Amino acid sequence: MDDRFECAADAVGTAARTALAPWGGAEACADAYEAVVRAATDAQLNIARAIPVEPMRTFVASCADLTRDVGATHLSRMRWILDI
Repeated sequence: MDDRFECAADAVGTAARTALAPWGGAEACADAYEAVVRAATDAQLNIARAIPVEPMRTFVASCADLTRDVGATHLSRMRWILDI
């Protein structure tokens, strides 16, 4: 089962690297995705700081943490599949 999974991941990675070549390659796209996640997280944290009501501020800050964690997970898997 592991060999088939590795073959599938390699095939997907090869196809994705080929598809992303016109936009600067897979690494440039991964870096851009990372920058977008960081900007979204920063924006959410700035909004949280501006909210005067504590329960809402905590909720928005938690959403920022979730955005950061999901983005990091996506980025990790993307870098693994694309082997960058």
